Amino acid sequence: MTVRKMVVLRSHEWLGEAFQAKSAAMAKTEIENRMNVSGGVQISDDLPPVRLPQGKVRATPAGDAYESANAPGPDPYVVAAEFEDEAAVDDFDQTNADVQAIFTDPEIGLCQAVNPQGPIGATADVETKLGLSALHAAGGDGHGVKVMVVDNGIDGSQINVVGGFSPAPGVFPGSASPHHGTMVAYDARIAAPQAMIYDYALLQSTGALWVGFLSDAVRAFSEMMIDHLQVPGPMVAINSWAMYNRSQDAPAGNPQNYHSNPAHPFNQITGALVGTGVDVLFAAGNCGAQCPDGRCGAGDSGPGNSIHGANSHPEVMSVAAVTIHDDRLCYSSQGPGSLNPEAPDISGFSHFAGSGVFPQDSGTSAACPVVAGVLAALRSTTSGPSLSPADLKSLVTQNARSVHGTGWSPDFGWGIVDADAAFNAMP
Repeated sequence: MTVRKMVVLRSHEWLGEAFQAKSAAMAKTEIENRMNVSGGVQISDDLPPVRLPQGKVRATPAGDAYESANAPGPDPYVVAAEFEDEAAVDDFDQTNADVQAIFTDPEIGLCQAVNPQGPIGATADVETKLGLSALHAAGGDGHGVKVMVVDNGIDGSQINVVGGFSPAPGVFPGSASPHHGTMVAYDARIAAPQAMIYDYALLQSTGALWVGFLSDAVRAFSEMMIDHLQVPGPMVAINSWAMYNRSQDAPAGNPQNYHSNPAHPFNQITGALVGTGVDVLFAAGNCGAQCPDGRCGAGDSGPGNSIHGANSHPEVMSVAAVTIHDDRLCYSSQGPGSLNPEAPDISGFSHFAGSGVFPQDSGTSAACPVVAGVLAALRSTTSGPSLSPADLKSLVTQNARSVHGTGWSPDFGWGIVDADAAFNAMP
């Protein structure tokens, strides 16, 4: 059985050229010509090399890529590869001086849920519970804010899509049939109806499931960073997906590990994207103790075992799920997180009749864009653009509505999102 990995390569001009050209074929040819690539190694045909930032990011003079400023050396690059077994991984690592590190590349899946059956409330109830009156009255409706829906594609006939990206060839923004990504975009527009929606179609269909690889997300975040550096302005990135099964990852403490390793390429590029000024949100996941998703691995549900990797990154906003009655939904993953002991950060509303794509907009998949829409709405107010992602995250979490007593809770984070309270506390 083959194993898929991310390979971090030391910087070379030819890797930079392939990155600029967004050419997986160019990189593969050069790697095979210049490195010891045996028959047990297949360099990816579909993932161009991605520059891995090592410091504060700035746009390149050409404006179509980025580089680190004031870093100790040139940025390395990430490629994906399949190996026939772990012995082939070790051999490739040991026989190529240009290999800086190798990491796992686990599958990722959407955070939609089906239990309990039937919707609890509807969009109008969510609008009321969010407390949007003062924010909307002040023009906080998301205008001028890019909302990047990193998902499985959006139906452009239902949601106006102004741009986007997909790692899959032939997939165009707004061309998907109505499914999970359309639901996510709809839920973001509850609080931010005038936001500009971008379709980052990351996950692709494989039969009954929609899955992708973490390396695809590295590419998507790289493209988002280029977009943001080329055309600066408020940007909110919604990620309603997660790694469900840690058995696909290396154990904690292993150098290849993702779920608890800040040095993993995806955790690095997530921090770099936030560092450019982008608000990044992740669904906490659907591996709560009471009714975990069937995809959750053995030992991967319940408190301290269910929020992993970037979904628990300390610089993102990790979103748990509650009903319009302020009850925690039984599938909502519970902290502490693998990277941040205080993940989730906040709770958003879910399991309501909303987009019409499904009987209910559900899972932490729906809660995440509901909260993201609030951030986009706050960003569109007079003082919104001047706040750093850390400042806005703090503003929203400190003004969340507590339903569990004071302080942080592994079930609710710092409380339930309250748009008006956050708006009234803005500088």
